[in-house]
Amino acid sequence: MKTTLSGVRTHGAWQTWRAPLVTTGMLLLFSLRLPAAEPEPAKTVAAVWKAQQIDFHYQSFTTFYSCRALVDRIEQILLALGADKKRLNVRSTGCPGGEIARLPYVQIRITSPQEATPEALAEIEKTRSTRELAARVRGEHPADIAEQFPAKWKPVAFDHGRLKIEPGECELVEQLTRYVFPKLAIRVTKNQLNCTPNQASLSQPRLNVDALVTVPPTSADTPPAHSESTKSDSGEK
Repeated sequence: MKTTLSGVRTHGAWQTWRAPLVTTGMLLLFSLRLPAAEPEPAKTVAAVWKAQQIDFHYQSFTTFYSCRALVDRIEQILLALGADKKRLNVRSTGCPGGEIARLPYVQIRITSPQEATPEALAEIEKTRSTRELAARVRGEHPADIAEQFPAKWKPVAFDHGRLKIEPGECELVEQLTRYVFPKLAIRVTKNQLNCTPNQASLSQPRLNVDALVTVPPTSADTPPAHSESTKSDSGEK
């Protein structure tokens, strides 16, 4: 009788502990079957184009570029961060005969999106006459940069694909972050560059930003093409 009571007591305790285990297992299985929550799409904001010139001297202690290679890499980065390809002009001087330069001068003429805030619209109106005069001198039709268009904040990570930062590029990206990005619609969200002068970085530099980019037009925004059929095309007379 004692053994029986002991057995019942033990069995009851096992049942008591088994119940939450079974319940936890069922909840885990149920949660695995649930579809993963999709991230919310980035909100669309009204934007306008901002044209400006940014100059700086690129100074490196570990990695050196020819002017052509430096220009190509900067253009590649700026295009990925929302710059208008047709209105981006990067120049570099200080490389006589195409040689590697220690302290090249970089000039960036860039047109990129910025949010259409009251301050931005007021600045555009303030400089309208100057832009129109400069366009007439060049024999060009002045572009209406006050025209608004949809844009969104896009997360960009410099750790994969064509934008992957190699350890030797740490100083270049660090100087772009210091001298160029603050003048553009770019927010640095994660900065793990950790560049060390006169020493190549041993770890992979990482940089994450949010960049304001244009929203590509959808099929609904594009009028359908009209195809005209004639009797001769259909073979009718």
